[in-house]
Amino acid sequence: MVNKFLWIAAFFAMAASLCASQRNEIVLLTSADNPPYEFVRSGEIVGFDVDLAKLIAEKLGKKLVVKDVPFASIVPSLMAKHGDLAISALTPTDARRENVDFSINYQENISAIVLAKMDELAFADGKNAVFPTALLEGKAIGVQLGTHHETDVAKANIPNATVKRYDNIGTMVAEISNSANGVGTLYALVIGESEARAIVRKNPKLRCFRLQFADSFAVALPKNSPLRTEINRIIELLRETGKLSDLETKWDINSEN
Repeated sequence: MVNKFLWIAAFFAMAASLCASQRNEIVLLTSADNPPYEFVRSGEIVGFDVDLAKLIAEKLGKKLVVKDVPFASIVPSLMAKHGDLAISALTPTDARRENVDFSINYQENISAIVLAKMDELAFADGKNAVFPTALLEGKAIGVQLGTHHETDVAKANIPNATVKRYDNIGTMVAEISNSANGVGTLYALVIGESEARAIVRKNPKLRCFRLQFADSFAVALPKNSPLRTEINRIIELLRETGKLSDLETKWDINSEN
């Protein structure tokens, strides 16, 4: 009897996956609070990742439907088959691979730190200076809940540091901006380099520096999704034809300030 129920569950799971490849639409999950990758502009969700999803949907011959969800709920939502894929600056960590599958990487990136301008940072005389994590001892550091940045900061074992976790990047940026104006308690936030540069461009009182943390992004899919092989092929094609580079130029990603 147990084997019968397991077979039935497996059958319906497989049927749900097949539906994703047979429907005329494809549902994208993303967390639209992370410019330049995904954010809301004039009431529309736009950004590098959204454009990438549009190209994938076009190659698959499907209509793209975009769903904005909190970042921390992206993986659980994929597990529950609430979407066909997720593109939201997601790093394919071992922990995530236990619950969802990933495509090949579509972008390599570097983690960065954003903080208020301070005299003690005069050591950084180059745009690509690497921030010494020793300066974070005893400081309050902001990270987005559920990101690999949260894990990276924990692994760094920074003495007496206070890690503040935020559901929303906008809230985190608002707090570091308050600190730059002398009214906040957050010393720094850790985020992707491209996102860090976008934040600094909007607030000249903030500065950003690279960190020695690896960062790569891939498309997340429900386990055993029939779309994975085709999406890998599409990403390779977009890379070979320069489409990915074109998107990076369009959204000012990986460019120097």
